[in-house]
Amino acid sequence: MTNLFPPQRTTPLPGGYMGRILRVNLTTGALKDENLPEEPILKKFIGGQALALYILMNELPLDATPFGPENIVVMMTGPLTGNGFTPGGTKMTAVYLSPLTNTTLGRGATSGYWGTYLKAAGYDGIILNGAAPKPVYLYIKDGKPELRDAAQVWGAGTRDTEDRLRDIVGNRDARVLCIGPAGENLNRAAMLANDYNHFAAHSGGAVFGSKKLKAIVVSGTLRPSYRNKEKLAEAGLRWRNVLQQHDVKKKKTKYGHGDAWGALNNLNWRSTDIQPAHIKGFDQNEVVLRPCFQCARMCPWDAKLGEGEFKGTVVHFNAGGEWLDTFFNLGIKGNAVLYLAEKINNLGIECSHYACGAGLAFEAWEKGVLGPDRTDGLKLEWGNLEAAETLLERCARRQGWLGDILADGPKELAEALGGEAKNWVVHTKGGTPAQHEWRPLLSQMLRDLVASGGMKPQGAGGAEPPPDLANREKWGPLDMQKPEGWTKSHLLTEKFRQACGLMGACWFALNDKMPDGLNSMVDSLNATTGWDVSLDEMLDAGHRAMILQSVFGTQRGWIAEHDWQDVGPRFLEPIPDGKYKGFTIAKWLPELVYEYYRLSGRHEKTGRPYMDTLTRLGLQEFSQWSQLD
Repeated sequence: MTNLFPPQRTTPLPGGYMGRILRVNLTTGALKDENLPEEPILKKFIGGQALALYILMNELPLDATPFGPENIVVMMTGPLTGNGFTPGGTKMTAVYLSPLTNTTLGRGATSGYWGTYLKAAGYDGIILNGAAPKPVYLYIKDGKPELRDAAQVWGAGTRDTEDRLRDIVGNRDARVLCIGPAGENLNRAAMLANDYNHFAAHSGGAVFGSKKLKAIVVSGTLRPSYRNKEKLAEAGLRWRNVLQQHDVKKKKTKYGHGDAWGALNNLNWRSTDIQPAHIKGFDQNEVVLRPCFQCARMCPWDAKLGEGEFKGTVVHFNAGGEWLDTFFNLGIKGNAVLYLAEKINNLGIECSHYACGAGLAFEAWEKGVLGPDRTDGLKLEWGNLEAAETLLERCARRQGWLGDILADGPKELAEALGGEAKNWVVHTKGGTPAQHEWRPLLSQMLRDLVASGGMKPQGAGGAEPPPDLANREKWGPLDMQKPEGWTKSHLLTEKFRQACGLMGACWFALNDKMPDGLNSMVDSLNATTGWDVSLDEMLDAGHRAMILQSVFGTQRGWIAEHDWQDVGPRFLEPIPDGKYKGFTIAKWLPELVYEYYRLSGRHEKTGRPYMDTLTRLGLQEFSQWSQLD
């Protein structure tokens, strides 16, 4: 694409944008400011995943490899990031070629404060290419970037890295995005960590590690502009009024996300059992809720363990809870789970990657397929905390045969074990679903299957339309025991959740189930930018992001058939016990996947968009990758 970054802008810069992207060549050390694209491109892609992916697709070679210096990381905020008037205006999204799949998009998104401080430092985003000859970190203060030697923090965990880099730069107000040992050792699901409680999962840390980039430290005093303060404040207040807030009691009494529908994944997804023993001691912990930038939802939280072997340990989490299910899956319960969860975050490994790989290893040990000759003496017995902790360390650092292959992923371990072990694995196209017992939930299962495999999936529709769309969406309530209507619901949800992220907002702060949940978000965007975007145009922007994602995969050999064929068999097994016993989405496959692609304007078996879909969304430049018949 010519003139994607104009030397001089010829169109106005909308409100909410800083106007600059920093280009970093890690091989040469060259740093260059680029102007943001012109307003029509900004209005089409907005920010976040869509704008970052559009840039990536214009620059990434088709023959790039995930860990080669030619892989590019594009990191983008959105116009709502850091404005202070809207809850959830916190997001930064990074995109790259996924090391988990080698063909599809990798995407990590994070909240907290880092995205806000990147804009305070003068930039909407960063483009990283090349690879440094030795470990470095990027420091940006008040619009002045520099690459610095990272030898002092290479090898450190994410917590220590944050603290030490703030000391090194002499700025306690600086915000740090970094990798831990897992990223340095190219664990394929290594994460980016920031602000203690936040993580951009799905391999961004591994790509940083391949580039010898330990961290990006940002600081500054600039603020994004807005076009109508009165309307922005009013829209932001309406948005806050529909927030669902967290509370301390839930952190002491809930079994994680699966508590909502009554199923946990235990013993490598072989039991959905929930027992009080799972959360023994949680009620004795000291819990403190933490906000993201100007968001009252209070997803992040810290705790001081008040019971058990690790009493006194301080832990830092976000709200998702995958790290609970990670260690429930290995038969570990109580505060030992929180102790190990803090460790996995400090090492910087995506929870589900470790959980599905280690769960398979523990089951293989139980069934005699994996012996001590390949575990370096570890006894992988369910509930064995020492074994789980040691294996976690080895996975982060690629130590031993098992640690090395777990760093690659559960699919690779299943193939190495062979035989029946191939039937015990959970994965989606080589990536892993977020570590919850999704199998009773038809819509969430569809979401995980059709996601790229290298990113957190969007969507998973509700049983009824959002109130803001109820005047025209005349369907529901849907039945989880019947497939009818769920693809449409999922597709609609995927569109507005994608759109939320493009704006730089967090979809955990999006409450589409309340009146004004979507309209307040659109009104916030318009008051910030000066645009007059409709709710339909917002949905189109989300649709655009989805189509770009599948075109990116198409360019590298992905087809939609992989969505239901390249899946770990255990993920599609009938549920083994509990109130959902016997249920499986598999009885409706592949038709549900086919229907999803048809409804979204793509070919059901290839996933390629039809030309009329590209034309309607203004993406004709990708016609080479359209479905021809």
